Amino acid sequence: MLDDLGLVPALRWQAREVSKRTGLRVKVSAEGVSEDLPEGHKTCIYRIVQESLHNCAQHAEATTVRVSVHQEPERILLSIQDDGKGFHAGQDRGLGLLGMQERASHLGGAFSVETRPGQGTSVSVMLPTHGAATGSLQAAG
Repeated sequence: MLDDLGLVPALRWQAREVSKRTGLRVKVSAEGVSEDLPEGHKTCIYRIVQESLHNCAQHAEATTVRVSVHQEPERILLSIQDDGKGFHAGQDRGLGLLGMQERASHLGGAFSVETRPGQGTSVSVMLPTHGAATGSLQAAG
């Protein structure tokens, strides 16, 4: 899917499919995201969004999810926020969250989860790009 469509279209396709299947309203916003990102970064972002949407549908009882991808010169920021029931982050970390954290760490990134019961959940990821995609951003500017 990533190879055929590119990262942002693949994320939007994923959001539509989850919405059709579950009734969740999923909004994807992406700012300045280059298709020249390394494949590992694209895969990491896609899989973290996929797992987060799965968690929202299966566990969160959410109705709305916002996925935001924002690229800066030295890093890419990803956030997934839902309006679900939240959970006790210190107690209820499952394998899906651990897998997301490992994916981000493998690329030298940071991963965090902010949640409280009744307050929804926000997953944040920062991946350093080290200038990997600056060529196409400069050409587009």
